[in-house]
Amino acid sequence: MKVLNTVVKLLTALAAVAGAVYIVATYGEQIVAWAKKTLAALPKCPCCCGDAEATEEAEQAPAAEEPPVEEAAPAAEEVQDVPEEPAPEVVVSEHEPVAEDKDFAE
Repeated sequence: MKVLNTVVKLLTALAAVAGAVYIVATYGEQIVAWAKKTLAALPKCPCCCGDAEATEEAEQAPAAEEPPVEEAAPAAEEVQDVPEEPAPEVVVSEHEPVAEDKDFAE
């Protein structure tokens, strides 16, 4: 009976590991995207951002008056059209798989 319990526990552990590997392999990109979105939404600590001194100075110093910004539109003669460089061609080998829009549809 002890051997049977040990075998059942071992098979259960293997099934759990196989299930976790399947979930990560199938939904790994979605899990990473969700984690990045969640972590980006968290509030940032000013002490941990590396700008601790600048943050402290900004809090202690009164707001300095900024000079007015002059908005000058360039004259029509000064504006020159910059020629756009053509996009580099993407070379795909005939043996390489190519992703299509239907591959990314949910």
